[in-house]
Amino acid sequence: AFLLVGCAALIALTSWPSTLLLCTLVAIFQDPMRKLSPGQPVYFVALVTIVFAAGWLGAFSERVPLRTRAIHLWEKSVGAPFALFVAVVVGQALHSLAAFRSPIMTAIGLLSYLSATAAIALAYQWTISCGVRGVNRWLWTYVVAVSISLAGVYLEYLGVDWPMLGQVGDSLTVYTSAGALKANAGFFRSAEIAAWHAGTVACCGFLLLVSRRRSWPEWVGAIGIAALMVTLGMLTGRRKMLVQVVIFFGVYFGLFAFFQRRSMRLAGLVGVVGLVATLSMFSTGDLNRVRPITEPSIVFDAYAERFQSVFEDLADRVFVLGFQSAVWAYDQQGFFGVGAGAASSGAQYYRDSADVNPGAAEAGLGKVMLELGVPGLLAAIWLVISMARYVGRTLAYLSATSPPHARIGYGLTALMTSNAAAFAIATQAYGDLFILLFLGATAGILFGLPVLAHRSCAWRAKTVPSRPRPPNRANVAVGAGMS
Repeated sequence: AFLLVGCAALIALTSWPSTLLLCTLVAIFQDPMRKLSPGQPVYFVALVTIVFAAGWLGAFSERVPLRTRAIHLWEKSVGAPFALFVAVVVGQALHSLAAFRSPIMTAIGLLSYLSATAAIALAYQWTISCGVRGVNRWLWTYVVAVSISLAGVYLEYLGVDWPMLGQVGDSLTVYTSAGALKANAGFFRSAEIAAWHAGTVACCGFLLLVSRRRSWPEWVGAIGIAALMVTLGMLTGRRKMLVQVVIFFGVYFGLFAFFQRRSMRLAGLVGVVGLVATLSMFSTGDLNRVRPITEPSIVFDAYAERFQSVFEDLADRVFVLGFQSAVWAYDQQGFFGVGAGAASSGAQYYRDSADVNPGAAEAGLGKVMLELGVPGLLAAIWLVISMARYVGRTLAYLSATSPPHARIGYGLTALMTSNAAAFAIATQAYGDLFILLFLGATAGILFGLPVLAHRSCAWRAKTVPSRPRPPNRANVAVGAGMS
């Protein structure tokens, strides 16, 4: 394991554009290697950060500007709320270090909040350096490699007994009206991580296949890949990935209708259709948590039934985990919280104090309130609102200048939106450092697309004779903003 990570880190250090590709491969292999190692050490989850840090240092040594202010319009759009949020996180990291005297726990907290920022800066520079072809190559590598790894979920479901398969630690049991089911993790360390990757592969596969104008058979193939991943995700027993995929498709088609068709009615219709489809999947079965299911003929149906029940429980989860968790966290730790990292995933191995009840941190709002307090929650809300406006201006520019780049932007925005919604009600998967780096990279790619679109327009203007056309308000306004 150390030899593999060392080689990958050395390559990333000497060739920083390969960092994202190498991080993807290490993230896939680190969980099986952890299961084969004596004691299954927890530090294996951080091996991917060694490779990323090496790539970051390699880019820095080549004088690549890795500050977020180097991102076009970043300072103007999100500079103030981002600086405030970082200041709160650093202050709360010092708070947790003084309270618990655990440098590793404090480092976990800093990584959970700031690692995506480093990925945004690196991925932005990588995008404007490698172009759309490099982005597609990385995403295709992720989709193919993770799809192969997800086959382990099906192998575990079939009963294959390999030491690389299954949950790290105690196995997880989920329940349906028919009885108890096993949550299959496959080659990943937990079913939660496997489910997240299944949903993300479904979204990325669709994005890659429809990023350019495609024929109807190719559209059907894209939807088929998504359906296959959703079916495989059912075997993990984790229902949130279905919500993630549904939100992705709703946001993608809504953005396409609004920006490229310029139709509020069509965008509203997409939302209504998505809502009706969601309501049609309600399940009303009562759970019987007594007997395990052993009959092979009904096992798959039981997984499907549990998957459908996610929408029945969705309203309660949004209220209880989405909002009420923040109230619980405030009642437990007060106005200023307990400090960064105290309730993060993995901190339980390094936290000596029993005064922290991490239950409220299962939801995103509860985690931020518990660790960063009211100041951190308000700073995070301001940052999210500012970021949403920045993304909106980015998509408007792409739609006005380059529809192919815009379609990639719609997919990346939909992917980030679906993950933001999933994080608000469940944070378990977002303790994985590769997932944080992946989401940061998607944001960095999105912010780099306007630069690529501008280059493409400039190249077309030089090679294709211009034809007079009436001025377009959107082009003029957005173009002035980019200049």
